[in-house]
Amino acid sequence: MSMIARQIQHQEQLEPKRKKKIVRRVRHKLTLGEKSIIGILILSLFIVGAIIVNNYVEMYRMNQDIYQLEQVVAEQSEINGGLYLQVLELSNPDRILQLAKESGMGLNEENVNPIQQQN
Repeated sequence: MSMIARQIQHQEQLEPKRKKKIVRRVRHKLTLGEKSIIGILILSLFIVGAIIVNNYVEMYRMNQDIYQLEQVVAEQSEINGGLYLQVLELSNPDRILQLAKESGMGLNEENVNPIQQQN
């Protein structure tokens, strides 16, 4: 029985030695390398964003320039059309003949050579 008593005493002694587990929250601190990588990533994202915004601004400016040039071309083509009609009116042979007669010039039939159209 002495053996059994010793085992009981031994078991009783082991039980009080147990300590309560203290739960500590472990904070994960970032190392210098991780901080620098995160900083580089944030900086690169900022730069890429700035480049994208800059490209959109340039596209907007180009579209404005294109629109203005289209308006200038439309105005100039309208002016050219008016000038073409004016050239047609002023180059009318009857008008030229009338102005020549008013200036004292005459039509000499011997110097007139008809132009033949080629087919």
